[in-house]
Amino acid sequence: MNFWHMQLHPDNDSWGLEREVLEKTKYIGLGDWKEKRKAQQLSFQNEMHIGDIVAIKRGETPIALVKVIGAYEYRENPNKDFDWFERRRKVEILDWYHSEYKLYVAGRKTLTKCDMNSSAKTNKSIRKWYGMAMDKIQINEVAKLLKYKHQVILQGPPGTGKTRLAKLVAEDLTHIEQKGKPQDILDNLVQSFDSSTDTVQSNRTKFKKLLTEFQNAFPVESLGSMTLDDFPIGNGKNDSFCWWIERGLEDLGKFSPGSSNNYPIYWSKDKEGYVINKKIGDNIDAETAMQVIARQLDKLVQETDLEASIALLGKSFTLKVLNSYYPDKYFPINSENSLNHALKLFGAYDRKMNLIEKNKKLYAIYHDKKEEFNKDITVNEFAGLIWNNFNLKDGERLSESDEVMTQGEYKVIQFHPAYTYEDFVRGVVAKTNEDGNIHYKVENKVLAQFAKKAYENPNSNYVLIIDEINRANLPSVLGELIYALEYRGETVESMYELLDKDDEDRQSHSSERNITLPKNLYIIGTMNTADRSIGHIDYAIRRRFAFYDVPPSVEVINFAKAKALFKQVQALFKTDSGGHLSSDFNASDVQLGHSYFLPSKKDMPEQEFYIELKNKLDYEIKPILFEYIKDGVLLDSARDVVEGLNV
Repeated sequence: MNFWHMQLHPDNDSWGLEREVLEKTKYIGLGDWKEKRKAQQLSFQNEMHIGDIVAIKRGETPIALVKVIGAYEYRENPNKDFDWFERRRKVEILDWYHSEYKLYVAGRKTLTKCDMNSSAKTNKSIRKWYGMAMDKIQINEVAKLLKYKHQVILQGPPGTGKTRLAKLVAEDLTHIEQKGKPQDILDNLVQSFDSSTDTVQSNRTKFKKLLTEFQNAFPVESLGSMTLDDFPIGNGKNDSFCWWIERGLEDLGKFSPGSSNNYPIYWSKDKEGYVINKKIGDNIDAETAMQVIARQLDKLVQETDLEASIALLGKSFTLKVLNSYYPDKYFPINSENSLNHALKLFGAYDRKMNLIEKNKKLYAIYHDKKEEFNKDITVNEFAGLIWNNFNLKDGERLSESDEVMTQGEYKVIQFHPAYTYEDFVRGVVAKTNEDGNIHYKVENKVLAQFAKKAYENPNSNYVLIIDEINRANLPSVLGELIYALEYRGETVESMYELLDKDDEDRQSHSSERNITLPKNLYIIGTMNTADRSIGHIDYAIRRRFAFYDVPPSVEVINFAKAKALFKQVQALFKTDSGGHLSSDFNASDVQLGHSYFLPSKKDMPEQEFYIELKNKLDYEIKPILFEYIKDGVLLDSARDVVEGLNV
């Protein structure tokens, strides 16, 4: 592969149509100048080859970097006002120049072939540009794969930059973005909502059945006489009033007390008795407490004395009860914090509004949107659009122009043979309390924690990079999440129950087994194809991942001695005459990558790098090559060649 730089304009420096010609025709070329510039024309015809890289310029201003993909052509009578050149070659556009690149290309000559053994500024700039363009192409390809498959494994021999590429992709996916104005986003979501799908219709039937079952079990007129058998959570029955409010009707708007202590009364398995919230009263028995609660519930569903209900039963509990009995009046978001964030998104927040007014204001927004777009959409479906597209837990960050600003996050972990499900997903950990006693608790680990972050911030991307992914026993580490990898957004049941934080009593009634991997969580694994000491990835897991090859590349090596050394090492991995690779191996799996031949710091002076390269050769490159000989990857005939390598 050769590097070139060339002008694309006719004899008119102010022509300015280079980009348009490249975009529309995908050709570069020269005029038919007969004797004038004859050497350049012959070079273009005979020395330029498919695969060569050409920097297109106007004077000293770079325009585009292209790759030659077609043989030499000659076209009679071209369009002199546009693609004016008779001599031409088909090209692929690799990158457009941006001023922030700050690269230099010499303005002399129409066509110049670069001597890449020279340290000339133009040569360095074009090689640097090519490296940046290759990075960008790889980043775009991997990102596209992730959008399609959600998890990708970057595979290749040692030293090809797999982890580096993973980080570049993660940085690209998680950078700050402006998503648009919340009102516009919501309008588009409502307009594109399709109520005719089987899923929507099935959910409507399911939700209606749940609500009817709850209201039949606890009719409005019976709440004032509710008993201890009917109300509290914690007694192991999945049919109490509080169980329905927290769990049974969860799909119609989540209510989470955070802790059992926030209920007015609940059954404690550890204490083997009822625990009464101090808001109900001091020194009263459970029966009396239940009578107080029942009277207030009766007032609540009559929609009288709502402030007293909020004080006694709690804000979220009050809203959840109202929404469960009056779904046509109250919006199914029960957290005041989330209500505030939702109203701020749509410019409807007023700090003077009370809790009920905020909830009803959001319901009014739903009603207005439904009418505006004449859409068949329920309030629960509308609430789902908001929950699934905006961060209501922490609130969306808005730009000066009131556009949603999002920034994701990425994390790097490394697998090893001892890595387990309990390290990666969810597991039991030992804790010591204030008395010095040890107790055991289930905790989310890195994947479940990251999935929760992604779920709560649906506008941003979250990327988990797993270095050396095949060094662990993947079926064991992933467990039931093998299914969740493919079916994003669907819940799977973990083998461990997760208790709410600092709430040991909740083990008896509402612990959580489900884990969901949201669609904005992406996984990038890296795999060293030379490592045969570890297990292969089985077919069931392989089907859940896309695989992207990251091969060695001599073109990204800048310095002449480093490139020469790379080619010497590369020659060892041939199986034909002069090569030393065992027939049991493929060169693409084991050949040393270009990272071994690159400077460790940017803009390192050439002579300083050669000192570093000698250290790399003696203490990194030769040791792994000798290890290859020992393991039978390279034949013993390679020993003398390896010993003779030098800078």
